[in-house]
Amino acid sequence: MPGSARAGLALLFIGAIFVGMGTYLKRGSFELYGLIMAIAGFSIYLISSVVVARNRRKIRETRGK
Repeated sequence: MPGSARAGLALLFIGAIFVGMGTYLKRGSFELYGLIMAIAGFSIYLISSVVVARNRRKIRETRGK
């Protein structure tokens, strides 16, 4: 797993924890901040996974020729 995907997952989990804490403490701004972090983390993870999969597919295609 590439480093960027790990960073995305870390942001996703930390953001989810912030959302949970904000909901429990009834702090809307804390919850919103956590939601933004979680969305950003998921986006980073998804984009890096797609890029790595495409690169691996290209490498396999060039080796097969």
